Amino acid sequence: MTIRYSLFFFLALFLAVGCKDIDTLNLNSAGRNDVLATGNDLFKVLDAGYAAWWQGVHAPAPVMALSVTADALTLGRDDFGARRMSDEPRAAYNNRLTENEGYKQIAEGPWYGCLSAAATANDVMAALSDGISIDKGGPQDESALAAAHFLRGVSWGYLGLIFDRGLMVGETDEPDFKAPFSGYREMISAAVDELEEAISIAESLGPDFIHTSFNGLTLDADQFVQLCHSYAARFLAQWPRTEEENLEVDWAAVQAHAEGGLQENFAPLADGQLWQSYQQYAFAEAGSGPFWARVDQRLVAALDRSQPPRYPEVEAQGEAPLPNPTAQSNDQRLASDFIFIPFNSFPVEAGEWHFSHYKHNRNQTDPDFAGDGQASGPMPVFLAADNELLKAEAMLWQSDKTGAIASLNAGSRAVRGGLPALPAGASEAEVRQAILYERAIELLNTAPMGLWFDRRRFAPRQDFTEMDALGGLQYGTPAQLPVPARELQVHDEEPYNFGGEKDPEGVAPVY
Repeated sequence: MTIRYSLFFFLALFLAVGCKDIDTLNLNSAGRNDVLATGNDLFKVLDAGYAAWWQGVHAPAPVMALSVTADALTLGRDDFGARRMSDEPRAAYNNRLTENEGYKQIAEGPWYGCLSAAATANDVMAALSDGISIDKGGPQDESALAAAHFLRGVSWGYLGLIFDRGLMVGETDEPDFKAPFSGYREMISAAVDELEEAISIAESLGPDFIHTSFNGLTLDADQFVQLCHSYAARFLAQWPRTEEENLEVDWAAVQAHAEGGLQENFAPLADGQLWQSYQQYAFAEAGSGPFWARVDQRLVAALDRSQPPRYPEVEAQGEAPLPNPTAQSNDQRLASDFIFIPFNSFPVEAGEWHFSHYKHNRNQTDPDFAGDGQASGPMPVFLAADNELLKAEAMLWQSDKTGAIASLNAGSRAVRGGLPALPAGASEAEVRQAILYERAIELLNTAPMGLWFDRRRFAPRQDFTEMDALGGLQYGTPAQLPVPARELQVHDEEPYNFGGEKDPEGVAPVY
């Protein structure tokens, strides 16, 4: 690990936990031997690393910006970089140091949050190798080691999902080692290896395993192993940037991991400080004011196919207004998970395509969904339904259409949506569309950036004037983010962008 990454680790933790906690942990940038003085520090440092990862991946930037650019949410205001990421036609992500801090956080937040978390994992692994111990090689040491592998796995995994390149530094690398960039496929492969190592350690400990680094949760070995499997399935399924890459997914591996995955929802508790999320800005009545995100009209059209997938520009273009802004659907979730708002609160000059009459209301109707970012309440970020949908998709891609249909008919589609069963004779295209529909509606505001990952791989890009509800990303939408300009400066590389007119697929660097 280079001194540079230790400094970023220190700075990220300083911002995350504040001066008082940093003094308590005795953290500094002089090197890993000073980070962990005794075994009692192991779990404290792990907790800080988990918080850094959580904030990097679940904060309003990047999630709000990448949710609106995927037409999952809509936000016609400048907060979190969301308005610029939802321009129509889409503009490139502007990767420049001169950008305002809120916009830069779209890339810098997950980049440095994940790097900081991985650096924490390295410090814990190195400390254990150096003989710093809680119980002299006993189950607590091994539990800490498994937690470190998990942390490094999910950090590398999200770098692989979000960015075109990432950085991998191991616990045995010399202090002067300067890590080269690794491509996103390599990042995903390494992430899954880390999660599989965490699984192996936890399974060997059995009832002696314990994990306490997620706020409000204590995981036993079985729960931890299921969580590892589910994240591995997510990374293996969602890394593709295009339909063509989606054909290269190892669907057998996705299914194997999903079959060992979550059986209950994974939802750490909010504390209003380190553990909070974008959800407070995305759910209805979350205590953060009435002007935040609404559900994109494209998802309203998924629930009600008589609705247009793009809100009409009445004032700007003279288009006809919505004939009936109140959607109708035989999906029971329209009534349970969404709330109708008769007026729009976004400024017309921001673009009427931002308008929507619906907010996501599941946090008000489902006791397992708080996500208010305040003092307490669960923040669901990986549902058991998500794991089941990954398994169904894997079965379909392996020519087990019967199994995929059975899984869908037994899942959220029926249990919460009350939708009719898919017939045995449904085509593969119909089953695939049903899977994407469930991922868009059932998983909304759970898996961070989930629909961005899904639209880029499920369907071709579409012109903003000719979209359909469950189609691909709009032309010009970045399908991945570039390495932040601040990091490129350290590596003596020029900044580059993705998306916009020069990169309609959102995958080719533009300098």
